[in-house]
Amino acid sequence: MQLLILVVAFFGLVSLANFAILRHDPALDKLLNLFLVGVNIPLFLLGLLLLFIQPGIPAQIGVELPLEDFRPIGVSLLVMSLWGIVVTLPEVRRFLGRLIPLDPDSPMHTLALMCSGYLVGNALLNLALGGLDSVAETATQQSLLDILLAQLLFVLVGVAGVGFLVRRDLYKTLARLGLERPTLRQLLGGLGWVLVLVVLQGLSGAIWRAVNPEQVALLEEINVRLLGEFDTVWEWLLLAALAALGEEILFRGALQPVLGLWATALLFAVAHVQYGATPATFFILIVGLVLGLIRRRSNTTVAIYVHFSYNFVLGLLVLAEPYLEQFAAG
Repeated sequence: MQLLILVVAFFGLVSLANFAILRHDPALDKLLNLFLVGVNIPLFLLGLLLLFIQPGIPAQIGVELPLEDFRPIGVSLLVMSLWGIVVTLPEVRRFLGRLIPLDPDSPMHTLALMCSGYLVGNALLNLALGGLDSVAETATQQSLLDILLAQLLFVLVGVAGVGFLVRRDLYKTLARLGLERPTLRQLLGGLGWVLVLVVLQGLSGAIWRAVNPEQVALLEEINVRLLGEFDTVWEWLLLAALAALGEEILFRGALQPVLGLWATALLFAVAHVQYGATPATFFILIVGLVLGLIRRRSNTTVAIYVHFSYNFVLGLLVLAEPYLEQFAAG
């Protein structure tokens, strides 16, 4: 129920921002900015409260809570809320507009900045609460339905964010998201990028395994817990397709024209928080940069194609690994 309330509230904010853009009313823009400040003030106060709760105090007064130290959560909420308040200032957005291609006067771009800060803050919080070891302890099996719902949410956020049915019709929405028909040359070039990424994945994985085999084993354990029941080609095909569609429509289609190549790739890496602060996250950043360059030089459709092909090849390698080990042993 709480998640549903958050989703409804978010899409309400998206609708208000799109409506403000459609009306071109400066008074409405200011009202929306004030509303965003109002959204962040309770988060700031909650973070401040949690910051002053010393470890062990709840237990001393007979209150049982799942955590002993709430200060990391307090710091995270403070940082996220302060970011959410600061980006409502036009001067801040104009400064950021010199660094990334956002429109400082767009309410939707303001909302995108605020939510991007929330994503980063949530990822840093997860790392502060235990990093990769904590992820390994809490990781649960993902079903195709779980992944479908998550990626559908990504698609809806991207489509709603660019103003579908509010300030853009279907064709303009597809054009804004970069969903165009790819050419044969673009698809062949995409296959080259898939080969490059797979080779880099193999080389970086081998080096990482040689340097820190324990960390690699822990990450493999997390992947088994998350995706261990995906053991057929068709399941990996669907998994690769869903992840490619959802993530590319949101990150490369909707966000990259607002935040730019580097900031979007960083957000893309941050979104894969299950990898922790490891070389795997750095490699995800490289993948995000490659997909961003593909979006910039061609379109989002080709980025989806490359992302899907890369994920599917990795899935096939996972399925083939036991047979390859038997072949090597024999």
